[in-house]
Amino acid sequence: MKTEAKTIIPFVTIAILLFSMSPLANASTLIVNLNPNTGVAKVDSVSTTTIIFTYPSNSTVSEYLRNVSSSFTFSGSFDGASQGAHELQGSFDSWDQGISVSNMSVAVSYTATGNATALVVDKTTGVNATVSGVFQVVNGTVTANLGWRAFIIRGALNLPLGGHMIDVNLAGDAMEYSLGTHADGASWLLSAFGGGSFWSRPTLNFSALSTPLSTWSKSYDAATNTTTFSKTISGRDTFTVSADFNGQKYSLSSVSDPSGVVSVQGYANASGDSLVMAPSPASASGGALAVAAVAALVVIAAGYFALRSRARVKVASPSTTLAV
Repeated sequence: MKTEAKTIIPFVTIAILLFSMSPLANASTLIVNLNPNTGVAKVDSVSTTTIIFTYPSNSTVSEYLRNVSSSFTFSGSFDGASQGAHELQGSFDSWDQGISVSNMSVAVSYTATGNATALVVDKTTGVNATVSGVFQVVNGTVTANLGWRAFIIRGALNLPLGGHMIDVNLAGDAMEYSLGTHADGASWLLSAFGGGSFWSRPTLNFSALSTPLSTWSKSYDAATNTTTFSKTISGRDTFTVSADFNGQKYSLSSVSDPSGVVSVQGYANASGDSLVMAPSPASASGGALAVAAVAALVVIAAGYFALRSRARVKVASPSTTLAV
């Protein structure tokens, strides 16, 4: 397949860039760079989630959490045979079982700040991976299936980071990790909300980008030879659960905001969730202009020789008359 791709579109790199269209701090980003010459895709994603826990100022949990101020960061790299790579690939398989994760690296960070009425946790998880098998060449046409860009990891993604096994996905684990030494607060949260829908909510979630690329707005910039597919996600993805204990109300919310743009180097058309490479309009118009220019030169040349022929006739006629 690599050889065919080189023959059809040599030295062409498709760059797919999904980036935030919103200034919100919790916007998620996804960058996928596809190269038909090597047959691999580079996936760079940053998933950001803000978790907000609100409670009465006169509650016991307020005493536990009002002075929380913590942060930490862990990272690691993994080959394609690792359990983490298999779990990431599993999230892609629901879209396309023909692709595979060759390697990946992960970085996760948490910051937690608490006051008398709320605890705010900001979680950021970056996943970089090399993926193969995204290209197909059928009847001389190169296509790339991109349905898997809307991946979601539904269960825990446990990875050995910093000497610890850390789940970099679920919201509940993010709450526990971010509280660190604040064991009383973590224990209260776990007893109140643990095992519920919020605790198992995934944060590695780009499913909001699942609308077909063929429905996105498309533009082509001939100057940079770039095709752009754009999609703005309206609003933020907010999930909230609440509880009432002894007449006191508590709520736990997660907020995320994935939205982006798909940018392709070269000219491509979208068909559902696939991109199909095609000759650029600039090349076609350039060829038409060249043909028109040649035709114009032929017309000019014909006119020039016709004028010269007429001039010779006019000069010859008087001389003939004088001879008579």
